[in-house]
Amino acid sequence: MKTSLKIAILYVVVGILWIFASDTLILYFFQSTDVSILTNYQSFKGTAFIFLTGILLYYLMEKQYLYLDSKVKELEKANLKIEKERIKSDHAKNQLDQFISVASNELVEPVRQSHGFLELFIRKNKNSLPEKSISFLELTLDNFYKIKDVIQDLVEFSQLTEEREALQIVDLNEVLEKAIHLNSRKFGVGKIDLKKEDLPSIKGDYKRFLQLFDQLLNNAFNFRDSSRPLKIEISVSKADGFQTIAVKDNGVGIASQNLDSIFYILQQYDQGLTRRGSGMGLAICKKIIEDGGGKIWATSVLGEGSTIHFTVKDVVSREKV
Repeated sequence: MKTSLKIAILYVVVGILWIFASDTLILYFFQSTDVSILTNYQSFKGTAFIFLTGILLYYLMEKQYLYLDSKVKELEKANLKIEKERIKSDHAKNQLDQFISVASNELVEPVRQSHGFLELFIRKNKNSLPEKSISFLELTLDNFYKIKDVIQDLVEFSQLTEEREALQIVDLNEVLEKAIHLNSRKFGVGKIDLKKEDLPSIKGDYKRFLQLFDQLLNNAFNFRDSSRPLKIEISVSKADGFQTIAVKDNGVGIASQNLDSIFYILQQYDQGLTRRGSGMGLAICKKIIEDGGGKIWATSVLGEGSTIHFTVKDVVSREKV
């Protein structure tokens, strides 16, 4: 029950009891008294009632103010604790970002040099070394490529914590075309069949959505099924103020128990003896989408393909742009 209601009920009960009790006492003790004197007694009774109820209300309100003051102090302490934790968290995040930046810069050059030396060694000794040795060396060379990809994606992920650029109207059709162009050499002519619906224009960060589509296309490419041509279908639906975009492929698919964990940092899953991707791509996608107030999830049938769904706020329709 609210405090204000308690005070009101108490006030009414005390007032009724006072009226009946005081009238009964006055009539009992002053039955033969003059009417004018009784009137004075009634005036005194009313004054006394107002005075006493004033004291009661003061006490109740003072008690309530003390209670509220204690709650305010508790909230201030809690807010102070939260602020201290936020400062510690920001400091730890900044240190982690600096570590990733420094570590990646320090690692890039040794990896690049080792990769270059190994590639040169294989080229010069390919005809003189046993085929099995060459295979192991080429596998090592491929691992250098993966290390470079992991380092690059770690840097990209750490940069996502920085302040975003000013939001602008972004045509996702243009963003997708740019992402396809950036990956044209990797995909090759005729190796990918991409179909898409007309994508919306939204309010967001162009560079981040370019990263998003770049990662999604690379994810479909890395987990393609080598026994059939890669097909990618991009569809759009609208509900509850959000646009839901689905990127579907006909790749190897994802086991149902891994549908949530694929969005975690550095998560990779075995495909035979091959570990595909850097383990950062979908984590980057998740960060981009959730920072914009959307959601991202995956559905899949193992052996048939996967679909990555994500939502973006329906800020502006294409007709208004």
